[in-house]
Amino acid sequence: MAIREFLERTALFSQVDAGLAQRLAELATTHTYARGAALWRVGDFPHSLVFVKSGLVKLTRPAPKGRTALCGLFGAPTSIGELVMVKGVPYQTGAVAATTHVTTVSLPRAVAMDALRRDTTLALNLFCGFEQKMAALHDKIDVLSAGSVEARLATLLLKLYQQFGDDFDDGTSRIAVPLSRQELADMVSTSFETAIRVFARWEREGAVGTDAEGFTLRDLPRLRELSGAFADGPRLSLTPSYFI
Repeated sequence: MAIREFLERTALFSQVDAGLAQRLAELATTHTYARGAALWRVGDFPHSLVFVKSGLVKLTRPAPKGRTALCGLFGAPTSIGELVMVKGVPYQTGAVAATTHVTTVSLPRAVAMDALRRDTTLALNLFCGFEQKMAALHDKIDVLSAGSVEARLATLLLKLYQQFGDDFDDGTSRIAVPLSRQELADMVSTSFETAIRVFARWEREGAVGTDAEGFTLRDLPRLRELSGAFADGPRLSLTPSYFI
């Protein structure tokens, strides 16, 4: 896919003049990263506006006791790090390729800032994007207020399923998001050992399968029951990315 066509698929370029999209596309560059590679690190200065073209990127930040907290997961066609880029301050989170390969499209910061100053539609779209990512913080509240650890983990999987899931003819669903037990534990505020026990029980019961590439959901009704997601109507919200 040509860069201009990709940019026009993003929320930032919605209803933006095609000529502007073309001019910016000519100044954009693409980069490919292997899983685990850093797009940037905490403290780096933002030299560009970055879009995820394929794969998943996770935002992380240092946590106590040498651990790393997972702050967000972003897939195509999402922009990342916009607020830091606009403010011109160092990144407060690191960005890491979370899937086998990640491809990004980058616009030089000076180019992006000039376009934002000149084009009101582009600037408004950027502002709306901030609101959407702030609204995604409700996902964190839903997860952490779901109740027991089992309910919190079930809610987390359902939210990941809504954003990244695929359904198959055999009745199973797939979330191609590789997350470690420690990352899952951190995301629902529990211990590593407790997350292991819950997933081991789910695997024995046939509700969820896990592997190096993600999760297979074999019993969505069971997860919804555990989550309480539909006890009083749908609770889960769809957001452009899963951000916590």
